[in-house]
Amino acid sequence: MFGEIFSFELKNQFRKPSTYIYFGILFFLTLMIGLAAAGMFSTTRSDSNIIINSAFSVAGVLLGTSSSIFSILVSVLLISIMATSIQKDYQYNMHPLFFTKPITKPGYFFGRFMATVVVAVFVFSGLLLGYVAGTLAGLGKPMMGEFELMNYLQPFLLFTVPNILLLGILFFALTTFLRSTMMAYVVAIVLMVLQIMSNTITQNIDNKMLAAVLEPSGSIALNYVTEYWSPFERNGNAIPLTGALLYNRLLWAGIAIVVCAISYFGFSFTQFLQPLQLFKRKEEPSAPYEAAMHTLADLPKVNQDFSPKAAWKQMWWLGLFEAKKMVKSLFFIIMCLLGVGMMLLIVNFLDVIYSSSTYMVTYKVVEDVAGSITLFAVIFIIFYSGTTIWRERETKMDELVGVTPVSNASLFFSKFIGLTLASVVLSLVAMVTGIIIQLYNGFYQIDVWQYIVSILRSAGVGVVFIALCLCVQVYTPNKFLGFFFALLPIIILPIVLGLLEWSNDFFDFNSTGSSMPYSDMNGYGGTFIQWPFYRIYWFSISAVLILFALLLYARGKEKPLKARWQLSTYFYNNRYRLGILSAILIALTSGTFIYYQTRILQVYRKPKEGERLTAEMEKKYSKYKQLQQPRIIAVTAEVDIYPSTKEMRMAATYIVQNKTNQPIDTLYINYNGGRKPSYTYSKLQPAVDFTVISDDKDYGIQLVKLKQPLQPGDSIAFVFDMKYKPRGLFDKINSPVVGNGTFVNNQYMPSFGYDERGELSENTARAEYNLPPKARMAKVDDSLARMNNYISKDADWIRFECTVSTDEGQIAIAPGYLQKEWKQSGRHYYQYKMDSPILNFYSVLSAAYEVKRDKWNNVNIEIYYQKGHEYNLDRMINAIKKSLDYYTVNFGPYQHRQVRIIEFPRYSSFAQSFPNTIPYSESIGFITKVEEGPDKIDVPFYVTAHEVAHQWWAHQVIGGNVQGSVLMSETMSQYSALMVMEKEYGKEAMRKFLKEEMDKYLLGRTMEGKGELPLMLTENQQYIHYNKGSIIMYALKDFIGEDTLNAAIRAYLNKTKFSGPIYTNSVEFVDYIRRAVPDSLSYLVGDMFERITIYENYVKSLSYKQLPDKSYQVTLTVGSAKFYSDSVGKQKAATVNDYMDVGVFTSATVKGKETEKQLLLQRIKMDKPEQTFEFIVNEKPVSAGIDPYLKLVDRTPKNNKYKFGETPAKPNLKEGSVGGFFQVEAN
Repeated sequence: MFGEIFSFELKNQFRKPSTYIYFGILFFLTLMIGLAAAGMFSTTRSDSNIIINSAFSVAGVLLGTSSSIFSILVSVLLISIMATSIQKDYQYNMHPLFFTKPITKPGYFFGRFMATVVVAVFVFSGLLLGYVAGTLAGLGKPMMGEFELMNYLQPFLLFTVPNILLLGILFFALTTFLRSTMMAYVVAIVLMVLQIMSNTITQNIDNKMLAAVLEPSGSIALNYVTEYWSPFERNGNAIPLTGALLYNRLLWAGIAIVVCAISYFGFSFTQFLQPLQLFKRKEEPSAPYEAAMHTLADLPKVNQDFSPKAAWKQMWWLGLFEAKKMVKSLFFIIMCLLGVGMMLLIVNFLDVIYSSSTYMVTYKVVEDVAGSITLFAVIFIIFYSGTTIWRERETKMDELVGVTPVSNASLFFSKFIGLTLASVVLSLVAMVTGIIIQLYNGFYQIDVWQYIVSILRSAGVGVVFIALCLCVQVYTPNKFLGFFFALLPIIILPIVLGLLEWSNDFFDFNSTGSSMPYSDMNGYGGTFIQWPFYRIYWFSISAVLILFALLLYARGKEKPLKARWQLSTYFYNNRYRLGILSAILIALTSGTFIYYQTRILQVYRKPKEGERLTAEMEKKYSKYKQLQQPRIIAVTAEVDIYPSTKEMRMAATYIVQNKTNQPIDTLYINYNGGRKPSYTYSKLQPAVDFTVISDDKDYGIQLVKLKQPLQPGDSIAFVFDMKYKPRGLFDKINSPVVGNGTFVNNQYMPSFGYDERGELSENTARAEYNLPPKARMAKVDDSLARMNNYISKDADWIRFECTVSTDEGQIAIAPGYLQKEWKQSGRHYYQYKMDSPILNFYSVLSAAYEVKRDKWNNVNIEIYYQKGHEYNLDRMINAIKKSLDYYTVNFGPYQHRQVRIIEFPRYSSFAQSFPNTIPYSESIGFITKVEEGPDKIDVPFYVTAHEVAHQWWAHQVIGGNVQGSVLMSETMSQYSALMVMEKEYGKEAMRKFLKEEMDKYLLGRTMEGKGELPLMLTENQQYIHYNKGSIIMYALKDFIGEDTLNAAIRAYLNKTKFSGPIYTNSVEFVDYIRRAVPDSLSYLVGDMFERITIYENYVKSLSYKQLPDKSYQVTLTVGSAKFYSDSVGKQKAATVNDYMDVGVFTSATVKGKETEKQLLLQRIKMDKPEQTFEFIVNEKPVSAGIDPYLKLVDRTPKNNKYKFGETPAKPNLKEGSVGGFFQVEAN
């Protein structure tokens, strides 16, 4: 019997066109991804060390197209294929016929189920086959490795097939027992929420293991077991079914088996007579029925009214009826509960950097918390649009409704109104929840207007989506296909357009145009300039779809689309044609206006076009690479900022000097050009006689011939006067000038000489244009490149003064000391002047600031901030003072008489150090909530200390434009900030910071596109000079002593500060370090700076026993392996003969929180692969390990330390392998 039912169901499923439609769309999706990865489209590509057909890459594609938001698409397909295989027998009244036959329970249940499993595997094999077909086009290309069938099959069998079985049995069981797919959709949404939340909680590195096990699809588990794989390992390794991935697969396979067993044993043929009900309504006793006698005269008189007014009244009444029905539905209530639950969970993970949280300012709650409910609104609209359109047909009421005197418009728009009102209610629930969250967290400065604007914006976008979903359900022959097609514009279409680099807003479904995030400083920042025009455009397109949907609305017995179209000719009169034509004309008019603003007034080019133009620029102008240019030695600037109109004027006089030993007769001038420039120049010329050789306005390059060559040592003036004005209405949102909080720097000003930084940097692209490979940076010992510092190619140290004007009510700030301030003609002017030379690196800011002032010795401290952002001002001032204390004692005197922090809007999240001036984003320090505890990092203190350190490391010592120069700026600023933090918060507080840095470094090296380099040769690779640099410098301090290290650093700084060409390099810096390191530790210099050294430190066993004197004897066996890695992560074993720490810890309570307390920390020499140590401690130990503070770069930092009672797993000590992903067992 199983065979017959299985065969029948299989044939029935494969007769459905939807089966092949699903397969085809999934095949097309991954085919496009594969072709794009193989470089078959004319699109831009980045350099990568990862091949596209490795098991790791294939798994990424399969999971990426089936997890997170894609899980809804997957669920719709599985519910369509698998959930209704038994339920449909009841739906179509076939069950009495089936159950009169001698059908066995196993045959019926498993026959239906297994047939749908086969069909589902076939449909989802489209993902695998599409990617195979796409990647095969790349055979023989560098991004394609040797074809290995198992690289494709293993991820499919490990992830896709088990996930089909898991989700399939859940949907199958729920729909079978409840006779409704509603709970199947609810479970699908719950699983999606679980995936999203699992991704969210992995932001905290302490939660990664838990998230990896709990997330259903296995994507986080895969990331967890491969997170530190180097490119070499990602290309060559199979997916390891170990650790968290094994636990994840076993957990969810077990859940699937349990659900399957419960479903089978709970299934009964008699169940069809009475479906299972999760929520039973209480039955009310009915009053006895008494028949009353009536005559025809008693019938009420009905006055039929078919006027337009009555039709509108009828439509709104039906709309309110639909809305009430939706809002009271179990599905809507569950959506609200899930949305609120997700909001409550997300609020705990509003991290900025280093796991710090933020204050519950309204815009963070609206965007990150309340904004999460938008996802549930989208899901609700998709599913309920199908439910409300198909409800009459599924309940067999459609023919009765069809004969009522209610127009198609009333029926359709009542559902439209109902969905719109229900969506607004969902937004209101989010608003109330958000406000409660703010109040609960002690934040009372609530901006209700932001919530209201958010609801209105969501409604403006939502009505277009509602219209699409309803229309799709009208057009499609079944509800599930409608769900699938409704998901395509928001899931599949953006991917395809992204792969093709079609960034045109006309194709971007429901686009709202360019926008800016809300900022407390600048409000909405002009976001609503474009919004109404895009809304009109999409509203009119929606109107066209709706008008055709009204023609095709299903009434009566004629359900096929063709028959409905034939019947629609009755309604398709001239008035209707005029309505459709009007909607089309409005769409064309608004679209034309948008096109004029974005394509005619502004330059639009695809990324590939920009790449081509860059290549042409290099071919045309690289011949001037060695053309000698004068150096800027002084700048006198005027900057006028017009916040109200988003305009700006920059003018300056440069004094330029010939610092070469040859005359200079040609100036190579870079300025802001372009085909349709927003920048106009009334002056751009030397203040001597000259002739323009060429002026390439497209590239912004002008060549000028001096009539009298500039002799060595001579100087001339160069003047320019530039105005910026947005081109058209839409361009205002792209302006560097904002209403409140403008932050611009000298990148907008002209410069001299061919700039290699403007060339194509990706060698993949360079090869396409027949350009030679390009190194990321010049070699560390390139003396020609060291003639320039890495900040500026046309200046060394300059004299600087600047006059800035802005609108009244704002303060304008530039580096230097305020010389004069005045008001004139509604403008506020500020004149600044530096009293010592600075780098050619300066900025101008303008906003309506509050100012907090303080002093350190004779140095003025000023913080310019947005009113209401007072949270961390005292911390910043404290950090400035502590930094100046430490840096002046250990590195040398501070060269300025002031330190200023200036807040700017959150459009970027960074702080940046200019001479005595530190612009600082509102998002990373001003609203950061600092919590006490050893596992918390004071982010405002750290960032401030880092930026103040740049006044020494970059603004005193600056390296040449070669490899490794950021070691002396960024790495040293990191080290400096760490030392200030250690003095303030103690060594225990550094553990959390170093743990985060280790994680970021190990993750960063996995995504390296060109090649990892040693710290001494870093090429502006942030994961190296920031994250690895922190670990290395802190460890070095610990090994040789803080005073010794700082003495070497100070000697280097005194030797090189304020020096010019030839600029210093990292070789000189490391030589000073080398001299300070004792012979016994000399290996550290090579391992830390000159090579990529990776350790595998591990605990083999640990135990303790209590001694008679109440002390404890700890026995600890540890091991260590050492590897040297190449640029792609291929590792080679090295002999370990190194010093490192072992430690023993207990637990302690600090300020009400349980934390670790160090009982013993001892430096030992690991001159054997494994060693056993015994220690005596005075308190009961809780944990012990080797290198517990992560001072050495360890490829598996998780197994450095264990608790007593845990059994450490055997480590993986092979070359070229990431360390073992261990299992912990309780004894």
